[in-house]
Amino acid sequence: MKKITIYFLSITLFAFLFSNCKKKTTDEEVLEDSFDKSGMLTNYADNVIMPNLNMAKNALDSFATSYNDFKLTKNTANLTIARQRFIRAYVTFQYISTFEYGPSETEFVRSNFNTYPCDTDQIKTNINSGVYDFNVISNLDAKGFPAIDYLLYGKSQTDAAIVSLFDTDANAVNRSNYVSDCLAEMQTKLNAVINGWNGGYKNTFISSTGSEIGSSLGMLVNQLNFEIDLLKNGKIGIPLGKRSLGVQLPEKCEAYYAQNYSVDLAKHCLQNIENVYLGRSITGADGLGLDDYLDALKAQHTSGTLNAAIKNQFAIAKAKLALVQEPLSTSVMTDVATVDAAYIEIVKLLVLLKTDTPSVLGIVITYQDGDGD
Repeated sequence: MKKITIYFLSITLFAFLFSNCKKKTTDEEVLEDSFDKSGMLTNYADNVIMPNLNMAKNALDSFATSYNDFKLTKNTANLTIARQRFIRAYVTFQYISTFEYGPSETEFVRSNFNTYPCDTDQIKTNINSGVYDFNVISNLDAKGFPAIDYLLYGKSQTDAAIVSLFDTDANAVNRSNYVSDCLAEMQTKLNAVINGWNGGYKNTFISSTGSEIGSSLGMLVNQLNFEIDLLKNGKIGIPLGKRSLGVQLPEKCEAYYAQNYSVDLAKHCLQNIENVYLGRSITGADGLGLDDYLDALKAQHTSGTLNAAIKNQFAIAKAKLALVQEPLSTSVMTDVATVDAAYIEIVKLLVLLKTDTPSVLGIVITYQDGDGD
């Protein structure tokens, strides 16, 4: 099975998509021109994207500090602290995965940080040899958060047994260094992303106020939808068996080894998708966002506005997801109906965001997920 982050083919279907683009009327052009798109992009850059990137950096740095403490004094107490900060860093990653354009696209943050399920055999080979190159494709699923998840938690192992693997095992030094190297790569890449935004990309992002392919709005809408596709498929659908003829695959869950965090990561992912749609900061400040743009364009859906329909569907999807119990790897086997209900509502949300919204905004969706939604 293809890995989650490469499950979707990033291809541009120019002929088909352009032939299906709706030509704007004069009234629609007037409404579009009257909306402050530069102000909206400024809000995204200053109040959503950059604060989220800095939050993720702080969490990752904090985890690195606690892991170094564990390396110096290997005991279960320090392992527990390192795990807590690891989960915190994994949670904050959910709030930056959506921004895979500009510096983040250059660094391939999403695939380098979170290609799961991890390849445990490749990880073991790397640790046993002590020689590996994280830049080669064969290590894409042997690093990042999923690899650290496997190494810090193991499979059905006691905390004492995990500590011994880092302390007294024949490959203890290599194992300890491997986690450090995974962390160092993520820190380097995230620092490069933040420096890129601070070093000029922010102005480039704000000044690109069109809706054509490659525009800031186009990239934002595409990546917002790519992320909800990942939520639908990678975090929920694939473990539930939606890509395997109904055969559940619990081992495909995100944070599979930590066990009790797969649903929580999905909730945070959905929360961030909503935040980005609303132009809302991590602190809850509501600025200009896609919702305001749709309202300014007077976009309609059935008997009400498209924005109202989307907001309502967010609420329904969040409520259904809240009913799914941890660990997800168990729920997909024993409570299929509840997980499937959440999946169905996320699909409905995806249709609104991926079909209705781009049509109104004149945005071309330039990736293909391959399942027809």
